[in-house]
Amino acid sequence: MLKAALIGFYDMRDGPWDVIKKISGFGYRALEHGGFLLKGDVKENAQKLADLNFGVLTLSSDIDGLKNNFGQIAENAHSIGVKNITCYWSDAQNYGEAAKIAENLNKAGENLRREGLYLCYHNHDHEFKKSFNGVKFFDILMALTSPENVFLNIDLGWATVGDGPDNVPSLIGRVKDRIRLTHFKDFYDLADRDSFTALGTGQVKIQELIAEIAKIGVEYITVEQDKLHNLGADDTVLASYLTLKESGLVL
Repeated sequence: MLKAALIGFYDMRDGPWDVIKKISGFGYRALEHGGFLLKGDVKENAQKLADLNFGVLTLSSDIDGLKNNFGQIAENAHSIGVKNITCYWSDAQNYGEAAKIAENLNKAGENLRREGLYLCYHNHDHEFKKSFNGVKFFDILMALTSPENVFLNIDLGWATVGDGPDNVPSLIGRVKDRIRLTHFKDFYDLADRDSFTALGTGQVKIQELIAEIAKIGVEYITVEQDKLHNLGADDTVLASYLTLKESGLVL
């Protein structure tokens, strides 16, 4: 069975433990980003999280950080017991830039692999909308990186906006061996990339995508919504969790 995780919605600086207690009451089993554990006594924070039977899934870095602060990133990950480092953004304006990004990701992923860690790339819509030399930016990144070095924290909402809802199941099939983490988000208008809404209330094929993800052995689905629609944060977080649970494939 899949488990639900969460990113965003709440400001962790205002009291992460209260947030964790709230969302675990809704049914969530993890927060995606574990950066809050690095503030204060790291060992004490990690033990407190374990006592709550709650998890964190990743830390993050941009490409420059992966090049210049690799040692600290690895140390931080080991200190809180996470295996994934997510690169949440890159962009290119031509094939050469895309190839350079791939080269840098591949090198960083190789370094992390030697530390027992996984580099996970997180897509938006532009990786599917942009093409260079007739090849989609996303496909360039996949072709020019090793599947041993670069994995995916794949955002299926953004993939739907960028590549169309009918293409996402086949995308999952093509890259299934690279997927370690997933983001689910929904849009009430796929032509408007700012039309975020709670899972199951938009045009993304949420139930179909849950079923596809359940086939490939991923442990968590992370709920994300970049901005609220009609519901407040608590109602949105709960509604999205219930959409996942209604599939019968999510605890």
